[in-house]
Amino acid sequence: MTDVTTIDIAGIGIGPFNLGLAALLDGHPEVSHLFLERKSEFRWHEGLLLPGTTLQVPFLADLVTMADPTHPLSYLNYLHHHDRLHAFYYYDNFQVPRLEYDHYCRWAAQRLGACRFDEEVCEVTHDADTQRFLIQSQSISGFKRQYRSRHLAVGIGTQPLLPQWAQVRSTAPIMHSAQFGKRQAELAECRQVTVIGSGQSAAECVLALFSELTPARVAAGASIRWITRSPGFHPMEYSKLGQECFTPAYMDYFHSLAPERRREVVAGQGLLYKGISFSTIGALYDLIYERSIGGRDPGLTLLSNCEVQRVEDVHGALRIAYRHRELDQTGTLEADAIVAATGYRHTWPQWFERLKDTLLDTDSYGDCVVQADFTARRRDDGAGKIFIQNAEIFQHGVGSPDLGIAPTRNATIVNQLLGRARYRLPKRSSFQRYGMHQD
Repeated sequence: MTDVTTIDIAGIGIGPFNLGLAALLDGHPEVSHLFLERKSEFRWHEGLLLPGTTLQVPFLADLVTMADPTHPLSYLNYLHHHDRLHAFYYYDNFQVPRLEYDHYCRWAAQRLGACRFDEEVCEVTHDADTQRFLIQSQSISGFKRQYRSRHLAVGIGTQPLLPQWAQVRSTAPIMHSAQFGKRQAELAECRQVTVIGSGQSAAECVLALFSELTPARVAAGASIRWITRSPGFHPMEYSKLGQECFTPAYMDYFHSLAPERRREVVAGQGLLYKGISFSTIGALYDLIYERSIGGRDPGLTLLSNCEVQRVEDVHGALRIAYRHRELDQTGTLEADAIVAATGYRHTWPQWFERLKDTLLDTDSYGDCVVQADFTARRRDDGAGKIFIQNAEIFQHGVGSPDLGIAPTRNATIVNQLLGRARYRLPKRSSFQRYGMHQD
């Protein structure tokens, strides 16, 4: 059985960006819309919803506030509905607990009738005669639906990236940090765990493991190693002026650069968004200090400048071969388990790759060209727009995946759909002037 629905815009994938777009569109019935997600409910980085972890952005970076502070799906209104507003007031922390952010987003999704879960998009094509996108989906029960939509909002998110060395077949656990929360109990049974990577996820995994590592276990030979190819375990930029790279002003400036120059700039901005928070570094350092009193072995070894070359299974154990990047020397380490905090990448579904082949402009890297209004540039003069959500850091800058930018991006999208400036966009969002000085 097939059901056909005609709408103005279809959102594919329901992460924070498309969920925020659904929230803003909820107040505009003149724009018919639906958002489709293959998961059964909203979950945000489920494997890293660890106790004590927070967002790395202030609570104002919710789904809607930076575009519409009076919106009923704001984080403050969520707290009000859950009788937690006074508690948050005395919590006295700008950063939201990660568990609560996830709960907040699920609360919002449940109030948006346009969000459909358990529905996977199988195919998207374009009908040149009607200038509509044809979307085919299937529910978990096998029920098939079809949609005809004037526009698309693609927010499929990212997938964990496992390097080639992590894809060795072994009975010993080798996992991406995205699975850490679900497999933490399994890791607790391992004598020697090695975490590889130096970003926030790696640091949180190390802190969780180290917090549970008792002196008795260390005395019995248990330990944790933390390895990174980076020169050290450095903090993410968090100064007030430094954070202005995550503003619409910087995004506008960045998009004014020549396309080939943008990739060069982003390549040198890793510590603006890939480092570790001060609080996590502080908690780790303090714990190491306390556990090393009297010359004791704290049970945690940190190795920087060490690049993993390969991993081998040796009779059910793991042997890690690495090279020190500055000394140009090699060595090996033994481990019972590996946590690879090696980041994420965008993996486009086949239907999107086919749209790139037939409908969309691409650059020399094979990526679609995302314009200043967040639309993928088309080869033809068709009216239908494909809005790209959080998948173009090399075209809009380091602020592109930032939660605080998402409402402004979504306001820009909704204004286009409405054909009028319903949402006020900031005219100046930074004290810095990123371009040439003008009197």
